[in-house]
Amino acid sequence: MGSGREYYFRPRPGGAMLLRIVYDPRQRRSEMHRVAGINAKTGAVDVTTGHNLTDAERALIDDWLARGTGLDGEGAKAADQIGHIAHWAQFRASPSELAAATDELLLAMQDLREVLVRKAAQRAQKPE
Repeated sequence: MGSGREYYFRPRPGGAMLLRIVYDPRQRRSEMHRVAGINAKTGAVDVTTGHNLTDAERALIDDWLARGTGLDGEGAKAADQIGHIAHWAQFRASPSELAAATDELLLAMQDLREVLVRKAAQRAQKPE
């Protein structure tokens, strides 16, 4: 995933988490680090302990509060659902709930990834 994006907003109930994407090209992987939690109703920003919010990050948050994800319709709903599942898995699921759901969620994510990669390849092959 070398899209060059530096940040990702993970939707969560009532707002989002701003995550910074750190790429490691040698390992061909990326990690996401929490920057801040955002309350969509109040606009409150809870910055992660030890992190100083940059002007660029504040601008991203302000833009997200004003515009959201920029997605419409079913795409927006799907992205929200995925974000809510990630939030549930990280913060709300009990160990037994997570153990019961892990295989199914990993298979669903792999299926989605394969579909998206295949569709992107098809779009790239079509002349405009």
